[in-house]
Amino acid sequence: MIYSSRHVLEIRSQFLSITPEQWLLLTMGVIVGCAVWKLFIRRIVHRVVGRLNEKAIKVNTIALVEGVIGGTVFLANACLIYLSTAVANFFLFSFALTGLLVGAWITIPASFE
Repeated sequence: MIYSSRHVLEIRSQFLSITPEQWLLLTMGVIVGCAVWKLFIRRIVHRVVGRLNEKAIKVNTIALVEGVIGGTVFLANACLIYLSTAVANFFLFSFALTGLLVGAWITIPASFE
C-alpha cells in the first residue's frame, strides 16, 4: 500500500499521542518478552532438539518438531496480541509481539541440509 503524506502525518500524530507511561509499558514488555522467550528457547527447544539428536532421528523429523513448536508459540502469541488489543494492554501487546517474532524464528529450520 502506498501512503500519502496525509497518512504519514496521521501515523506520526498517533505515535506522538502515546504517553510516556505507555512507552514504558511497551519497552518493559519487549524486555520481559526477550528474557522469557530466550529462556524458553534455551530450556525447552534446545533440550527437545538435543534429545532428538541423541536418538539419531532424521534431520527432517527434527526440523518438523521444531516447526511445530515454533508454530505453536506463534499461534499462542497471535492470540495474545488479539487479547491485548481487546483489553488495550500495552505491556501484553509488546510481550506477545516479541513472542510472535520468536515463534516465527523457531519455525525456520536452522539449516537446509
